[in-house]
Amino acid sequence: MNNGQNYQLPNNEDVPPVFEPILQFYNALPIITRAWFTVALVTTGLHTLEVFDTNQLIFIWERLPPPHLELWRIVTSFAWAGPGTLVDFPVLMLLYSMVVVVPGYERDPHDACWIESERQQEEMPNNSEEMRDRIVNTWIRRRPKHRQSDCIFAFLVCTLLILSTYLLITETTLLMEILPYAPLRHPVLLPVFTRTLLYSIITLHSLKHPDQQHNINFFPVPGRYVPLFHVGFGLMMGYRINETIHGIAVGLLYDQLVKEEGALASLLGRKRVISTPQILVHLVGEEGLESDVVTNGGANGIPNANNPYPGVRLEGGANVLHHAAAIGDTQFIQTQIDRVESMTSVGAIAAAAAPFRQPDRNGWQPLHEAARAGQVNVLKLLLEVEPVEGQQGRHWRRRAGKLRINVNARTNSDRGFTALRLVEENHAENNECAALLRELGGVSLGFGDGAEDDE
Repeated sequence: MNNGQNYQLPNNEDVPPVFEPILQFYNALPIITRAWFTVALVTTGLHTLEVFDTNQLIFIWERLPPPHLELWRIVTSFAWAGPGTLVDFPVLMLLYSMVVVVPGYERDPHDACWIESERQQEEMPNNSEEMRDRIVNTWIRRRPKHRQSDCIFAFLVCTLLILSTYLLITETTLLMEILPYAPLRHPVLLPVFTRTLLYSIITLHSLKHPDQQHNINFFPVPGRYVPLFHVGFGLMMGYRINETIHGIAVGLLYDQLVKEEGALASLLGRKRVISTPQILVHLVGEEGLESDVVTNGGANGIPNANNPYPGVRLEGGANVLHHAAAIGDTQFIQTQIDRVESMTSVGAIAAAAAPFRQPDRNGWQPLHEAARAGQVNVLKLLLEVEPVEGQQGRHWRRRAGKLRINVNARTNSDRGFTALRLVEENHAENNECAALLRELGGVSLGFGDGAEDDE
């Protein structure tokens, strides 16, 4: 369920304590971000040590075809964090931005998969339960989550767009046509694209989360204005912004290519211009929607009669409450809570409430799924809150319920994220979910932070 943000930590017993937070942070990076950062760090480090010089790393079109076949330049031009070395501030900031910004997009990339399903005229359900089942089933059929394959597809397409636009500008007469009207700084585009790809991802993330707050150089910036802020800040500081603008343009173009019923798609008479190929979904292992954990005995503690998601693929160790929390199915969650509340014996209550606190193989509880998805009504149910009217208006407090969910429970063996941190990273710090969690005693903790607070 919680693709892209669940991480399993290796045993760090042999690591000196001073390095353990660094190793935990590194292992917590999603796989695509971690791979790109590792290659960039190694490539830039070898360049810093003068194992490779600049001319061996940059993209040179003439050196790609036979007899040279220096195809590694395609990789190194997207891996070297230069111009510069690891002692230069712009290089360090690029690597820092890579591990801070890219994970946010990898966890929630543009939905580029499209599953065609025939739209039929049907009679509207005549009761709310039937309507809910229809909505949930439609969501399952048409909105599978292919986070990793969608993210890989975004990286691949942006890479191709960067290379093609670079060649269009530098290897054709287009540049000669532009120069008389735009006094561009030379060289117009550098033959190294790491920064360009980074700004493409920054742009995509800002389009995906326009209201999320970002702290850039100690300035709070709403997501929708992040690309403009980078351009303006670069101009103010006298930095080179050609690659920044190039990356932003590529990000905007990709957004239009995969947007459902976007301007380009409408122009071409299609639902989408491009979509994640099913072979990539298959290779990543996200092609199936069949369940890994639903058996004849129920879905990890939830009786089959109460399982409204037959055929939904769950994270190992998860139960259907993880899925319900992620999609905001408050009606199903309420029925399960009512089931717990109806019990009287201590043993029965403990057994029925256990699935609400059950961690999957990465330590994620339904609480964390609801927080990442921004499902405030689910959070209210799971944390068993009740409204209290006061002089300053309505506020929330926890009632003496039977679920006993820890508002500060952490993922990854109690060393990972709290629910509040997930809300802050995936939404905005002033999001209503964040306000609710803080009011209930929630604290914002991530990998490397101190021990969780007690309730």
